[in-house]
Amino acid sequence: MVVKDTCFVLDRFLIGENTLLGKCYFQKLGKRKIIIPKYFSNFKIGSFEPFNVIRLYLVQRGDTLQPLDVINISFNSKRIAQNYQKFLFLSKISKIILKFISEADREIFKVLLLTIKINDFFSFNYIRFLLNLTHILGFSIENLNRPGWINLLNLSNCRPEEFKNSYCIYIHPKEFALLKRASNAHTKPFEIDKKIEKNIEVFFYKFLEFRKEQF
Repeated sequence: MVVKDTCFVLDRFLIGENTLLGKCYFQKLGKRKIIIPKYFSNFKIGSFEPFNVIRLYLVQRGDTLQPLDVINISFNSKRIAQNYQKFLFLSKISKIILKFISEADREIFKVLLLTIKINDFFSFNYIRFLLNLTHILGFSIENLNRPGWINLLNLSNCRPEEFKNSYCIYIHPKEFALLKRASNAHTKPFEIDKKIEKNIEVFFYKFLEFRKEQF
């Protein structure tokens, strides 16, 4: 069956001399592998590079998809590679999708497309991406009344007797305040300390890992 869809390229590998294996997040199909035989002779070089957005016709081949024809391509990869900070930012985002997201979701696809347009305040926008992504998956910092231990089962504050349970994770008051501020759509981007960014990333990784185990 032939399908038409748009993909955000997350990663790709060369297999042999002329076959490419790609990993994409599709607007309709979710995260899927694509195999491209005779890549160098049938497609423009650089088409399936990370961060490119491709609209194309595909056919199912076992567990993978195979492109038949490209409708149009937004060639982002080369331009992004020239901005090292933007490249790191988008690489972290691609890693999260590769690791934690499988199902198709148009809102997630929209959030991915928005990351291409970001050119500064990468730490802030990385935190906002994590907030937007996890909000789509059911998490909202706005539903929490205070920092401390968060119950991942019902996304509320843990009771003291639950603190030692694996489904409770801790968020520091400084990080909680920053997330509250960054979750406000009217907040203008600002510089974020790298240590705080890392701690927030760890917090959301734990949420995403828990969700992946549950679903």
